[in-house]
Order: sequence, then C-alpha cells, then structure tokens
Amino acid sequence: MTRWGGATTTRYRVTVGSRALDVEVVEDDGGLRVRVDRGESVTATVRRPRGDALHSYLVGGRAFSALVEGREGAYSVVIDGEALDLLVQDERAARLARVTVGGRQGQAERSVTAPMPGLVVAVQVEAGQRVSAGASLVVLQAMKMENDLTAREEGTIKEVLVSAGQTVDQGQTLVTLE
Repeated sequence: MTRWGGATTTRYRVTVGSRALDVEVVEDDGGLRVRVDRGESVTATVRRPRGDALHSYLVGGRAFSALVEGREGAYSVVIDGEALDLLVQDERAARLARVTVGGRQGQAERSVTAPMPGLVVAVQVEAGQRVSAGASLVVLQAMKMENDLTAREEGTIKEVLVSAGQTVDQGQTLVTLE
C-alpha cells in the first residue's frame, strides 16, 4: 500500500484458474480507480448491502452483480451463473508465494467449492480422472438455477467429496484437483 498526495494505492495479484492478473486499486477523494495488467485505469463503484453476499459493481460504466463469498484471500464468485474461484494476494504476499525453496513454484492442490448453498444435481467426474480446462465437474442447483462448476485449468481429480442429491453449504469443498 502506498500513500501519495491523499491517494492510497494498493496492488494485488488475482489468480483465476491458471490466469494471474496484476490489479492496482487507487482510492482518493474522487472514489476508486482500478487498473488491470497495466491497462487503462477505470472508475469503479462497489456496493454491498450489509450482511449480504450479493455485491453490485459499476466498473468503467458497466454495471453487474456478483455473489461473493470467501475469506483469507480465497473467494468464490458467481457472475451470470458462472462460478469462479479467485485467489487474491496483496503485493507482498504474491511475491512470497512466487518463490519457494530453490526458487521453484510448487504444485498446489486446487479445490472447487460451492459458491452458494444448494443441491448437487450431478457429479460429472471421479477420482483419478484427468480433466481439461472448462470440463464440467459438478452441477449445483441454487436459487432455482443450475450452475455448472467447471475446471479452471487441466489437472487430475484427487477427491470427489459430494454425490448427486446431496445438499451443500456455501464454501463447502466439492472436488479437489492436483
């Protein structure tokens, strides 16, 4: 976080599947400005009703809503029925995470979590199965809509923790990949 002339700048590394984005947020008396991967800076407004997971955004003149749940930098976000798992790290944490013993990246276990409470309609995978990015893993029915939860990157299914017909809580791990 940097303060300069009344403005506060915070830089984040946001990982969505296998894609990592550098995000800069500048907050001053005029509000928020956001810049992704050194692109154009856009004005942003975020509204979150008290105690609600539904957030409203106005970014660069485009309005949208998203269900957002998570903590400690790991978030599940649902926008227009598409579920995304995000890892958000501040600048310092991102630098530390990039370096492991010997300067190599470690292979992290990834999990797919329920973005909201719901009913598992179908489980499309089994342990040991190789999946490609975009492959359907679990179909979750929530808020009278079916949400196809997909793999963000290729990998191998380590464990399937749910079955069809099971009710799940928001944030509950459904499938782990390696």
